[in-house]
Amino acid sequence: MSTNPATVAIRSAVRESLSSCSAGDNVLVAVSGGADSLALAAALVPECKNLLVNLIGVTIDHQLQNKSGEQAAKVFSQLTQLGISEVEIVKVDVDLVDGMEASARRARYSALDEIAEKLNTKLIFLGHTINDQAEGVLLGLARGSGARSLSGMAKLNGKYARPLLGISRAQTLAACTENNLSPWVDPHNSDSQFARVRVRTDV
Repeated sequence: MSTNPATVAIRSAVRESLSSCSAGDNVLVAVSGGADSLALAAALVPECKNLLVNLIGVTIDHQLQNKSGEQAAKVFSQLTQLGISEVEIVKVDVDLVDGMEASARRARYSALDEIAEKLNTKLIFLGHTINDQAEGVLLGLARGSGARSLSGMAKLNGKYARPLLGISRAQTLAACTENNLSPWVDPHNSDSQFARVRVRTDV
């Protein structure tokens, strides 16, 4: 077992989130290819194996960037290398009615709900970290949601599990390095037309 502090912390958080699962249960991990979701997947592999829980990987191709299909294929390859035997690439159409961020999010969650129902999964794991939590709270305050935004995301919301909300991005990057994973850097993450990017860089 790894003694890397980042990996140990992530596996501990993941282990806690799996406490409601039993042998034979199916769980889904959504992976974009970024450091957070890759580190989450890497931690889930051994923890699910220990519990005899079936781990299924999924990556959503929003088809909003050139070569998005190539990125999805790279995620597929990395997940299979981690030992996840069942991995799905799901293409979605984003209507852009509410802007790119909101529309992509809606399409993504709709696809995850659909595949979770099809595969009868107990939990859907997402790689949001403490950095995402802080950005979300600040974004909510900037939009005028007041005290309601201070609660942030929950570690468990229905089937959606976010075990990394106490983990930093620096830790997920360190875990990826230890596992020889090459995280994808989404160019949208540095595009100031998106509100979340402005919060990250300007606040």
